[in-house]
Amino acid sequence: MPTPDEHENKEAFLKRVRGALGRSEPILHTPDHASLKTTPPRQEEKVRTIQAKVEARRPQLIARLAETAEAASWNVHRVNTAEGAAATVAEIAGRANAKSIVRSAEEVFSRVDVDGALRGRGLSWTVLASGGRRRRSDLKRLAFASDLGVTGVTFAIAETGSCVITPRRGVARLTSLAPPTLVLIVEAEQVLESLDDFFAITRLGYQRDRGRAPSYFNFISGPSRTADIEQTLTIGVHGPGEVHMVLLGQ
Repeated sequence: MPTPDEHENKEAFLKRVRGALGRSEPILHTPDHASLKTTPPRQEEKVRTIQAKVEARRPQLIARLAETAEAASWNVHRVNTAEGAAATVAEIAGRANAKSIVRSAEEVFSRVDVDGALRGRGLSWTVLASGGRRRRSDLKRLAFASDLGVTGVTFAIAETGSCVITPRRGVARLTSLAPPTLVLIVEAEQVLESLDDFFAITRLGYQRDRGRAPSYFNFISGPSRTADIEQTLTIGVHGPGEVHMVLLGQ
């Protein structure tokens, strides 16, 4: 139970906050957050509107994503075909002199033949997927010993130049976190306009899945940046220091 002094300090703090907000009286009721109480049918309608908007503006959104990503220090590679995307990944690996390459096991690699392009350059790779004789500890060791990681994304956000990775079949999170150089393949259909769009779609999934949410959202907004207490910026300490976005579609 708070002491009288603690209660007085709390009231004084809240009074200062109200003053900064231009309010003279305390809030006597809990705000009604209508947007958090939306029903599944309304959320479905909202998502359909988002999908129609994104489809109608896709070329502009892709161009916007490339612009904001470059401003955030991504290396952006725009390509028109799956063959071009695979060749670009192999070219990046060659320039990086990557001796050890890991990739996820997502469906995007059935459409973008990265394996064939790497093989054509005499490069070898490892698919980070558990099962068989491979244990979780093996995946961790392989990921942190690698020079380059290649993976797909769940969505890309045009307004922030971010790529979002969420848990799904074939995803190995370490692929995007451990290697010093990271290549992400973004397909045109994955580009959204804003974070609001992403969270609207995610909320609908939450409602459809009876309240079960993904265990993580991995937002990648450029190379890893770390600053100490003196604000000295260091690149690549807590993640990839060089990031490439292979943007498939015009």
